[in-house]
Amino acid sequence: MALYHKESKLADAVMSHPRLISVINRLGIRLGVGDSTIGSICREAGIDTDFFLSVINTFLNEDYFPVNARGTFSLEKTIDYLHTTSLFYQRVQMPNIERHFNSLMQRSGNDNNLGLLLHFFAEMKTQLADCIEYDEKVFYPSLRKGVVPPDLDRMVSGHSEVEEKLHDLLYFFVVHLTGGYDENLCVAVISAVFMLEKDYCQNNRIRNRILLPMVEKLGKSDAGHES
Repeated sequence: MALYHKESKLADAVMSHPRLISVINRLGIRLGVGDSTIGSICREAGIDTDFFLSVINTFLNEDYFPVNARGTFSLEKTIDYLHTTSLFYQRVQMPNIERHFNSLMQRSGNDNNLGLLLHFFAEMKTQLADCIEYDEKVFYPSLRKGVVPPDLDRMVSGHSEVEEKLHDLLYFFVVHLTGGYDENLCVAVISAVFMLEKDYCQNNRIRNRILLPMVEKLGKSDAGHES
């Protein structure tokens, strides 16, 4: 996949990859971008262009590894982006899945195993909420103070497990769904889960390839001061 650069038109990127809409919103860019380049839009919005490009290229391309060559990436801005992403999951995507899932349950009768899938979804929802709570109450506050939490692996493994469970939920629908059910609402649920799973996977790349290198650098800096 071709990478975007500061001379690329943002409208072209969004038209080619509509899932970027929520990403640029989290970065502070609203729709109605006109014919402007990414560089000019970022300058007008006061957004670091290199950081913006690293986020969208990492989000879209699993083979892309950003390099903070100029040291301009901000830990605060990265945390702010991930915080906004978590709010999007909690306030938009998860309620959307629940709304469709509840409608599916109500209109599909009892001769199916949707109850088991709903139970699995509820477990995944709880784990996602736990991950976000840890981020917001422990992980991010510590980083903002310049301290790396000792249980960093908990954050990494927790988000990986949520990503796996989202994939498993899709697999259960495709492979193990039995009985009668409303097909249109089932498609609505699967589509909503797929959008969350794709977004979650791509944002885990941002977490692992942009945030964690800065956290590791912070940890080395702390170790150097102690020595």
